Amino acid sequence: MWFEAISGLKVNLSKTKAIPVGEGIPMETLASVLGCKIGSLPTTYLGLPLEAPYKSTRVWDAVEERFRKRLSLWKRQYLSKGGHLTLLQSTLSSLPTYFLSLFVILKRVCARLEKIQRDFLWGGGALENKPHLVSWKVICATKNDGGLGIRKLATFNKALLRKWLWRFANENDSLWKQIISSKYGLQDGGWCSKVVRDRYGVGVWKAIRNGWENFQSHSCFIVGDGTRVKFWKDLWCENHSLEEVFPTLFNLSINKESWVAEAWEEDGVGGSWGPRFSRHLNDWEVGEVESLLGKLLPMTIRRGVDDSLQWKENKNGTFSVKSFYSSLSRGINSPFLASSIWTPWVPIKASFFGWEAAWNRLLTTDRLKRFGWSIPNRFFCVKLRRKAHITFFCFVRRPECYDF
Repeated sequence: MWFEAISGLKVNLSKTKAIPVGEGIPMETLASVLGCKIGSLPTTYLGLPLEAPYKSTRVWDAVEERFRKRLSLWKRQYLSKGGHLTLLQSTLSSLPTYFLSLFVILKRVCARLEKIQRDFLWGGGALENKPHLVSWKVICATKNDGGLGIRKLATFNKALLRKWLWRFANENDSLWKQIISSKYGLQDGGWCSKVVRDRYGVGVWKAIRNGWENFQSHSCFIVGDGTRVKFWKDLWCENHSLEEVFPTLFNLSINKESWVAEAWEEDGVGGSWGPRFSRHLNDWEVGEVESLLGKLLPMTIRRGVDDSLQWKENKNGTFSVKSFYSSLSRGINSPFLASSIWTPWVPIKASFFGWEAAWNRLLTTDRLKRFGWSIPNRFFCVKLRRKAHITFFCFVRRPECYDF
């Protein structure tokens, strides 16, 4: 009653359930006082499963069912390939995003969902066996690289999960971060939690935490006071760590785990860099120290300014799922005339036809014969009439083979 009076909202007790966690809880008495039903685990909350094994394929059954409902047979029959592509990009690729942003998709689940996408794109299904003219790897590439820009689910899943690592490194006051930090502890610097090694109750965060090393390779540190960045091991000075650039000096350093602030020496003017080594340097090692100090010369310590994490794949230094997905999906760099095919003033079905022609994958008679179809090799004459009573004759080869 107090909640309804203060917030102006009304509690729907017919949809409310009390779920016990543990044993010895008088649920009947509690449910009668609250006026709600008694539930049990596993269940769903906001569309996500609670207490269900995150590696179980049952978690993804709801997503697959939604896939199949959106791809009913009548939609497949009355849409061109351009319509298939539009529906695939706008609807099907976004359906599993809610699940992909929290759970690691299983390989067999990913294979099932991508098979549904492939069959829908080429117009096939359980009752049809239409050929897939272009490989799925090429289709998932960007349009500039010769693909169709359809997101690959496994790569998109990794990009969505890495966003939690970015939030963990930058959100200091979030409740969820405080819970994870208190349960697993913080790694040196506090940018991520420690490696999760327990077996019970850690499946979701453990899977996200395992991608920290790969995530860190796409980011760098901006030094403020230098209290959270490792001098030798972290990426803060240009594109490589000082350990990689100066391995000899790293082996001679007194403290290989030292912070950047420990290598900075204050003086009356401002300060200077003074890394410490375990012994006196030889003549051939002095040159390396000069190169190290030359690299450190533009860098300074700023007291009172916190260290920060910067994303290298974006110009503004902020993480985005799109930028990380693009960095993971690079690889096909063959020249392709995408600007000539995908133009806004050309219908999408015509652009799709041109894309197939550019890959030399049109269903000509010769290609159909290779698929095992028995088709006579002959021309057809099509007579077209216009309103001006002008008759055109167009000779085409098996016109029913073209979806255009």
